[in-house]
Amino acid sequence: MPGTHLTLVGHLEELRKRLLVCLVSVFLFSIAAYNFTGVLFHWLVKPVGSLVFLAPAEAFLTKVKLAVYSGFFLSIPIVLFEVWRFVVQGLTRQERKTLFWILPSSYFLFGMGVALALGGVVPAAVKFLLAYGSEDLRPLLSAGPYFRFVFSLSLAFGVLFQLPLVLFFLHWLGVVTPAQLAGYRRHIYLGSFVAAAVLTPGPDLFSQILLAVPTIVLFEVSMVFMRWGPLKEKPQA
Repeated sequence: MPGTHLTLVGHLEELRKRLLVCLVSVFLFSIAAYNFTGVLFHWLVKPVGSLVFLAPAEAFLTKVKLAVYSGFFLSIPIVLFEVWRFVVQGLTRQERKTLFWILPSSYFLFGMGVALALGGVVPAAVKFLLAYGSEDLRPLLSAGPYFRFVFSLSLAFGVLFQLPLVLFFLHWLGVVTPAQLAGYRRHIYLGSFVAAAVLTPGPDLFSQILLAVPTIVLFEVSMVFMRWGPLKEKPQA
């Protein structure tokens, strides 16, 4: 309950309970999602037409990973709720109100990032990369590497879309201002491409550009909204 003070052992026990609920949630949702992996598999493979598997267990393991990935995404609201229940004990009333809208907003933005990756970026990236094929170099895509590419890119976009929340939160705390961020615009642009190179699953420049450009757009959009005013008044010295 908010306002209670737990000992270190109490906090560890509380953390164990929250982690257990999160793990069980992901497990149950993954089992449920496994029944729909055929439909998901068919939809995700559309950009390439068909795949092959090079090891006896590769097809099965790919479907298991797809189920776990789906289970993780579906359980995020429960995970966020458990995070809320754990951290709320040490927060003030104002901080609890702020976190209360940040958590669902985070899930919404994560979903938007994943949707953009799966619905637009992955097909565009696959089409661009496969265009390098020729009569002497024909693509033969295996299920495992292809889905690693899809999962990594969608996860990277989900994380990327948290940028506005991070900036708003830092602005609310009084750590940064739009003017300060504007002064580091060139550095942030460069950092966006560096982060894209780290987060994208392959060395191709096209995928990195597809991740870096939305990062810059989100940064500029966040700057516009931040100029409307700080979310929290800085305490007077």
